[in-house]
Amino acid sequence: FLNSHNSDCIDVDECSTQRGLCRNGQCVNTLGTFHCTECIDNREGFCFTEVLTILCQMSSSNRNLVTKSECCCDGGRGWGTNCELCPLPGTTQYKKMCPLGPGFTTDGRDIDECRVMGNLCKNGQCVNSIGSYSCLCKPGYTTDITGSQCVDVDECIQAPKPCNFICKNTEGSYLCSCPRGYILQEDGKSCRDLDECSTKQHHCQFLCINTIGGFTCKCPPGFTQHHSSCIDNNECSTDPNLCGSNGVCQNTPGSFNCDCQRGFSLDPNGQACEDMDECDGNHRCQHGCQNLVGGYRCSCPQGYLQHYQWNQCVDENECMNSQICGGASCHNTLGSFRCLCPTGFNYEQMSGSCTDVNECSTTQNPCKFGCSNTDGGYLCGCPPGYFRAGQGHCVTGLGFTSGGQDGEVDDNSLSPEACYECKINGHPKKGRKRRSTNSTRDDAMEDLQLTEEISLASVDIENTLQLHLNISDLSNRDHILEFTPALSTLSDHVRYNINNGNEEGFFKINQKDGVSYLHF
Repeated sequence: FLNSHNSDCIDVDECSTQRGLCRNGQCVNTLGTFHCTECIDNREGFCFTEVLTILCQMSSSNRNLVTKSECCCDGGRGWGTNCELCPLPGTTQYKKMCPLGPGFTTDGRDIDECRVMGNLCKNGQCVNSIGSYSCLCKPGYTTDITGSQCVDVDECIQAPKPCNFICKNTEGSYLCSCPRGYILQEDGKSCRDLDECSTKQHHCQFLCINTIGGFTCKCPPGFTQHHSSCIDNNECSTDPNLCGSNGVCQNTPGSFNCDCQRGFSLDPNGQACEDMDECDGNHRCQHGCQNLVGGYRCSCPQGYLQHYQWNQCVDENECMNSQICGGASCHNTLGSFRCLCPTGFNYEQMSGSCTDVNECSTTQNPCKFGCSNTDGGYLCGCPPGYFRAGQGHCVTGLGFTSGGQDGEVDDNSLSPEACYECKINGHPKKGRKRRSTNSTRDDAMEDLQLTEEISLASVDIENTLQLHLNISDLSNRDHILEFTPALSTLSDHVRYNINNGNEEGFFKINQKDGVSYLHF
């Protein structure tokens, strides 16, 4: 007994104040003492915290062998191999088995909940105490409302927030992360800009430009940005007239080229074709250069043409034009041409025809004794008593009276180009109009430049001239034949010789005062 304050003695409950009484039995307090009754069930088996209907769930056991009171007085639901159900708290059976309440065995010993209940304080450490236990949770965990488990602490909802940007809760901890374009700093919670360009964490095809929280891709001139790629701009299809009408546009990566047609060159900007002055500087033209749009033309002197293939001047054949000389003959020359007429005719450019040359009207009369103009030529007369012999010669002699052809003019007219000893440009005998001596004297006075009466009678030099002479009447001084040139140009420049028939030397020819004479 104990003495109270009012000096009364009260009973001491030894069963509750003295632990360990009635070991393996049940302590019963009595007035002034206690006694032990019944033996405690000390059998050991598995303790189960979950029972479905009458079946103990093996997964709810920690597989530690404990007594039934240790199991049932510490929150167990079933015990033993046969799944003996524990009495519900508050019932008579529970109070009998657990007289001191939860946490103590039937005989009053403290129950080590950490050993009996294996699933206590998960993610923490179970610490046993008298009649109870406590959970020491790992960092990042805290006890639940029952105090029997350690549950994860969601640090991301705490204040202040542990992360500056993105917080992700994990089991027992948390992770700080950064938005795209940022990188976590060394403190593990703050973020700084990620330079994707310098760290090569970009996919730009050409140029990467870092920005706060990201980057941008940039393309060079001539390209268009498409996502991260650079697409070439086809300037030629965008503007078909980009190179003008004298150039062809050729697209190139990022740009274009103008291919100019022949005769054109690019301007200083390289975007237009302008005429090339081929005449500026060295050129292959011989006689001057004329620039044209897209080309050039070589200048040629009058009468020359530019060759269609070579850069040189070639003679222009003006005679290819059949009308250029009219009725005259055309003769091409280098750089020009000449209109030619038959001998004795001149070309009249105004009329484009050949006109007769009046040789007898010239200041230098071609004839010594008189001149008669003919169509395309002229006739030289002879002194009276002389006959025309061949071209430009006069003959007379003794007995020479019937050999002439008075009244007819020989057709062997002289041309201004006649040489001394041959006939040049003579007309054929047929077809020439004959004029009589008389008619000539009557009708052609205007054609004759006469100082005295002349003779146009002639002898036929093709036939042998027969002379009938009386030799006995002749002396050495008598002139059998006399010869004199009718052409002024032959005066003092002609000599008459005996070609044949004088093998015996009977005849001689002498000359005096421009007259040659045949004598013995």
